[in-house]
Amino acid sequence: MKEVVNVSLQGVSFVIEKDALDLLESYLDELRNHYGEGEVEVVDDIEERIAELLIERGCKESVVQYHHVREVIDILGRPSQIDGEEEREEKVSKRIYRDTENGIVAGVCSGLGAYFNMDAVWVRVLFLAVSFLITTPIFSIARSVLRIDLGWVGFMLAAYCILWIIIPAAKTVSQRCQMRGEAQNVDQIHRKFAQGARNVGSEMWQTGTKVTGSFLSTLWRIICFSVGVILTVMGFGGILALGVLLVGFDAAMGISLLQIPDFMVLDIGSTLWLKAFGILTFLLPCVGMLYGGMQLCFRFKSPAWRPGMVLFLLWMVSASIFIVCSVKACSPYYNMGDGYKDKLSFGGEKDTIYVECPMAPGMQQAKLNMEASRWGLRMFYLNNSMRKQTSFAAYPRLLIRRSQDVTVPYVETEIISPYRGTPWAGEAVTLKDSLVTLVPDVYSKEKKFAGKIPVVRLYIPDSTTVILKEPINHTFGKRSYRCGIFN
Repeated sequence: MKEVVNVSLQGVSFVIEKDALDLLESYLDELRNHYGEGEVEVVDDIEERIAELLIERGCKESVVQYHHVREVIDILGRPSQIDGEEEREEKVSKRIYRDTENGIVAGVCSGLGAYFNMDAVWVRVLFLAVSFLITTPIFSIARSVLRIDLGWVGFMLAAYCILWIIIPAAKTVSQRCQMRGEAQNVDQIHRKFAQGARNVGSEMWQTGTKVTGSFLSTLWRIICFSVGVILTVMGFGGILALGVLLVGFDAAMGISLLQIPDFMVLDIGSTLWLKAFGILTFLLPCVGMLYGGMQLCFRFKSPAWRPGMVLFLLWMVSASIFIVCSVKACSPYYNMGDGYKDKLSFGGEKDTIYVECPMAPGMQQAKLNMEASRWGLRMFYLNNSMRKQTSFAAYPRLLIRRSQDVTVPYVETEIISPYRGTPWAGEAVTLKDSLVTLVPDVYSKEKKFAGKIPVVRLYIPDSTTVILKEPINHTFGKRSYRCGIFN
């Protein structure tokens, strides 16, 4: 069994075999003798690169063996191989990678900046400008040909997500060097250090560049933080609003919002998929905005499994399924139109007209919701004393039309329905002397709503008074009356 020892390379601990350590120390001594005490930082940079190459080969979790050190030395090269050679540029084929170490979201702009030798800030600004210019003709084509109104922000996010998918991340040392077109040998490290030393003579230019870059970077961070705060608030607010809508609607109306499709005639066998993917379609963007906003605010790195991309793909799938289910479910209502009209006259002038909405059978313990104003009445009963046998009593909508041209009051009835030309399934209104009676339709899970919307228009002179007798007494005057669900 070979002897192993613990060593540290630029703060990274390794367990290394004794013969491999001897080879590594011999190599580092050769580097120190070659560069001398004046270029200690060059040796430190090479030592850091050695640690990265060993980590890349999985030596952080296992023992560093002799062949590992030999491979690293072969990649970096020995200083003796550089002596006497003319300075040459080693050609390294560049490749585009995402620079996740210096990126804000996914490192797309940082990777493009490294590939084109540009500051990442300028790439981000250029990306925004190009996205805006490209979307201008796309908007026109989409509106005129596809009849789709695209948004600039949506196009920009879609383009960024596509680049996120197709551009791989630079995870290894070799990939990071290829991203910048740099060789991995000691000659390249030394020349980078020497170039930095030679640039000291142009301090004014460098200082101006650093100040400009620092200002733009700071401005970009402020913008990102502001956008992060907005996204966080929108995401949290959306999740809270969805929860309040689901819980609050049940508390206020006495029925869950998710139960409503069960009382409608839909062209699908079960509403479970419609409800589940409907919630996901509205919930996932809120979760995505919350995650993205917190990532921009706190600048934490995304895990390897890319939760942002996973949320986006899940939302795409959920939205597609929800749209397909909704289109299929609502197919019975595509041909909504005027199915039946009738006109009933009072036979003479009336000073006062009374309206009543008698309670439907089985609604003795039901709860009432009503909205009445000078111009009309909306009302329905909800019987949810037993949740499994919930039922509705929906009354025709009453609209009051006052006009000086009308001398004899009359009632015009109309039904809006997808079934054109079909008669009423029962009388919606009856007239007797000065009394108008609105007859309700009762719906349940057995007798579902099929799209029939009755409307009753009452045409009267300006001087005629209209009074609601039942279920409460209300004069259709200037004062409106609204109530929620109550017994």
